[in-house]
Amino acid sequence: MKSAYSSLPKVIAHRGSSGIAPENTLASLHLAGQQGAKWVEIDVMLSGDGTPVIFHDDSLARTTNGEGLIYKTPLTDLKKLDAGSWKHDKYHQETIPTLLEAIEVISQYGMGLNLELKPCEGLEEETIEASIDVLKQHWPKDLPLLFSSFSYFALVSAKSLWPEIARGYNVSAIPKAWQERLEHLDCAGLHIHQSFFDVAQVSAIKAAGYKILAFTINDEALALNLFDQGLDAVFSDFPDKIQSAIDSAHLK
Repeated sequence: MKSAYSSLPKVIAHRGSSGIAPENTLASLHLAGQQGAKWVEIDVMLSGDGTPVIFHDDSLARTTNGEGLIYKTPLTDLKKLDAGSWKHDKYHQETIPTLLEAIEVISQYGMGLNLELKPCEGLEEETIEASIDVLKQHWPKDLPLLFSSFSYFALVSAKSLWPEIARGYNVSAIPKAWQERLEHLDCAGLHIHQSFFDVAQVSAIKAAGYKILAFTINDEALALNLFDQGLDAVFSDFPDKIQSAIDSAHLK
């Protein structure tokens, strides 16, 4: 299978177009697609009854009107929660999507997917296995698919269960032993926090044949500056703004 990194765009919609719509909801995915985003990045976890759902935090409190832990809450109860009003009242009908629901929207717009694997500690294999089961049945084979994670065990599980899908290693700072880790995990890309961007390290990583991406960048000038210094792609809450700046600068 062709590596997703070979069709990597310069900007990826972070949790959908989450600067305007509530993150990791179908509304944010629809908005990203309507804005012309080529790829989206979303987070997958398990509900209390083992369904892969799109959500970022362990706790429900920040982005829903619920309380408690997502991996202790069954899907039927998760679906009763308001996952949009925290962003704006007009999104009060948004719920926590399942991975399958997200796939249906993403594929509608022909977007690529960077699925960040965010398992509860100890449920790495269960989370990855359940997610891959859904993807193997429903992800369109002609659209790019990339796995990424901060979790070593999640990446190991992804490599074991679906080795054909490219993987990216998420870190905050670039580790000194970046090449050893990437080789050990068989990852083709390193995803870093932009505040730890280092020109010399980025140059070395790219020279070794890896892609390097940075999160989360919402400032157009910063994005353009990082591209000039060798960055391959950015994750942004405002993908349309960053893409507009890229187009104006005639970057390819």
